[in-house]
Amino acid sequence: MKRNVWLALALPLIIVLLAQSPVWGFRNLKEGEKPPDFKLKDLDGKAHSLSQYKGKVVIVVYWRPGQERSLNALKALKALQETFSDQPVQVLAITKDTDKRSTIKDLSKSLELPFPLLFDSKDEVYSQFGVFVFPSTALIDRKGIYRVHYGSFREDYSKEIGGQARVLLGLISENELRAEEVAAAPLVTEEQKRARNHINLAKTLKKRGMDEKAVEEIEKAVALDPSNPEGHIVLGFFLLDQGELDRAVEHLSTGMELDPKSTDAKIGLGRAYRMKGQTDKALAILDTELNLFPDSAAIHLELGEAYESLGRTKEACEHYKASAHYALDKQERY
Repeated sequence: MKRNVWLALALPLIIVLLAQSPVWGFRNLKEGEKPPDFKLKDLDGKAHSLSQYKGKVVIVVYWRPGQERSLNALKALKALQETFSDQPVQVLAITKDTDKRSTIKDLSKSLELPFPLLFDSKDEVYSQFGVFVFPSTALIDRKGIYRVHYGSFREDYSKEIGGQARVLLGLISENELRAEEVAAAPLVTEEQKRARNHINLAKTLKKRGMDEKAVEEIEKAVALDPSNPEGHIVLGFFLLDQGELDRAVEHLSTGMELDPKSTDAKIGLGRAYRMKGQTDKALAILDTELNLFPDSAAIHLELGEAYESLGRTKEACEHYKASAHYALDKQERY
């Protein structure tokens, strides 16, 4: 089936924008400066201002209801608030989804959150702080100065936010924190180091169009370190390009088993099943992932491909447009 004209024009732009997407916290805040004050109401109608917490280390998180990353951040911050219960630390969680007040109230009760959930009803903080990824987290020191940002949510979230809070409280120095991190870092074996080199070389060869050499290198990486999900996932994508669909599914599935949260593995599996003609499987995987990450340009793009393969032009165009929208939106926020 011929690609529609819209996809042919938009696809190169989408790919470029996706490749240029760093993770940042708040684009309008500068470290070392005082952020704009705000006054927002919580679930009970009580007003909270940023300035009223001067003298404390304030952790501000701007989150989105229903998003897995945001929920993980709230859970992590609950643990941190409890860890620092005897220290001057205050978490403030802000959302602009005022229409989901009932859902948010239920969430607060179910998670037993020990900090206020504030509503940015006029999008003032959203605009003034320059939020462009959910969740976005800022640490503000006891003098009211913006010091640290953290965009999105990753496995090191609690360690990074908690560590920086300790520094701002004066419990530990920055150098001591880094020394702790080095001491706690897992030992990397020689095989793992060599595997990493093969992965990096494989990616370089792929960019240069040397596909066969790239596959050889990534296969060496997988052989050296079969427990590394990245090696399996990258190999899976390379095999897709070569039309080796069964092997691609095998490695992408292994990658997902090793890293169940890997969106890349799920996107790859969705693409593989579509190429194998098992579009129902592809849609099931991609739709599930889209529910977790509704603003993912890459997932929308794959869904567009899947629906187009079924001849469902309307749904395909909707996802292609959403893919371009989110890719452009992300680019405009840098």
